[in-house]
Amino acid sequence: MKQKKIFVLIMMLICSVSHAGITKVVVWEHTLYKPNLISTTLFQALDITKAEYGDYEIISSHPMPQDRALKEISNGKLDVGHFIATEEREKNALVIRIPIMQGLLGYRICLIKEGNQHIFDNITNQVEWIEKNITIGQQTNWPDTEILKTNGFNVATTFKYELLFQQLAKERFTCFARGANEINREFIEYDTLDLAIEKNIVIYYPFPLFYFVNPHNKMLAERLELGLNRLQQNGTANKLFEQNFSYILHELSLDKRHILKLNNPTLSTETINAINHFPMLKK
Repeated sequence: MKQKKIFVLIMMLICSVSHAGITKVVVWEHTLYKPNLISTTLFQALDITKAEYGDYEIISSHPMPQDRALKEISNGKLDVGHFIATEEREKNALVIRIPIMQGLLGYRICLIKEGNQHIFDNITNQVEWIEKNITIGQQTNWPDTEILKTNGFNVATTFKYELLFQQLAKERFTCFARGANEINREFIEYDTLDLAIEKNIVIYYPFPLFYFVNPHNKMLAERLELGLNRLQQNGTANKLFEQNFSYILHELSLDKRHILKLNNPTLSTETINAINHFPMLKK
């Protein structure tokens, strides 16, 4: 009996030592870009699980576009990054289906050419938008492109993000639909192009942002899931969201806009079921 107890203690010590080692985590550079909700949440999820998994070291990748980052995660060269969930993207990664930003990216507001507000003033629903034949600019490979087209919207596409601002300024299309968390920053960044933030409408579709993990690193996926659940349960996740975005919700007056609700055909069944169990913005 005594030998059995000693054996159990030795095994516990071995497990403890293995977990106590420093875990190196290679993260997509864009996930770490400046201190923000996405990077802060990642660090906090790792911090809150140190007792079980030990310390960690974050290693930033070199800059790369998101399509490349998704491939690097699927082949194990990156450990984690943040991406909008689609059924296709989820096939080659371990997906932590806990929304990072409470669905805020699914609230899309138009950047428009200064002086074009009158085009949107009398629109209150999707039918009226489509009847006005308003075109939305998008990058070709963004999930939004398929969502908007499936819902009957006219979409103009280009392969380069920066060109969309230039093309909007030249009125190649009427609206560049941006996430509520993005539009203020981009409006300031491109202030020389005489753009404006549309005041009347918000387009909404379920558009959850998740951490995607290297499919060969199941321990990291388990750690992040545990950490993110703890942040949800202890109120930290909601507190971080309020600190980062409460002023945006106030400035953009989302609750006073006409909302055009769209379907998102790109979501997997697993993601649809998952997001119903987590706090999301009221729609």
